Amino acid sequence: MRLMGMRFRDFTWQNNPVSLRVTSARNVLETKVPYGESQAEELGQKRRKVTGEGYFSGEGCMDSWNGLQQAFAQPGPGILQLPGVAPFWALMDSLELIGAQGKDLVRYSFSFTEWDAQGQFLGSGTYFARAGESLWDYANRWGVPIETLVAANPHIRDICQLEEGEKVVIP
Repeated sequence: MRLMGMRFRDFTWQNNPVSLRVTSARNVLETKVPYGESQAEELGQKRRKVTGEGYFSGEGCMDSWNGLQQAFAQPGPGILQLPGVAPFWALMDSLELIGAQGKDLVRYSFSFTEWDAQGQFLGSGTYFARAGESLWDYANRWGVPIETLVAANPHIRDICQLEEGEKVVIP
């Protein structure tokens, strides 16, 4: 079985990293009650964390490293595509060059934090709004011109104040 390649923004790994960890967790509040007992309350899902290590090898290893650094240097979130996981918006929050012996070898580590733990954006389709969001928010978040979003959503009355669960079409 061949796993899909890893990609962030416009950078595609030639070979997937050697190690990759995707961590999902929930916020849980444990409260102690009288007589030595406790009760747990779920407060929602935490944002996924993605960490890993890998290396680039061969004559173009520094070009690959520089490409990864350029993806890291861009501000804001980007689409992260991982083997076996649906693509999602993430921020690359760390990138580290790790010293390694050998000619034409660059070893590195990285970490990502999910941008929006509640939703997933695959590039197009339908999104269901949360109260208080706007088409302006989506245009900024997804890099889609506001005119394009307005044209694709003639059913939305107020583009500045969406209602909870309101359907938004992303072209």
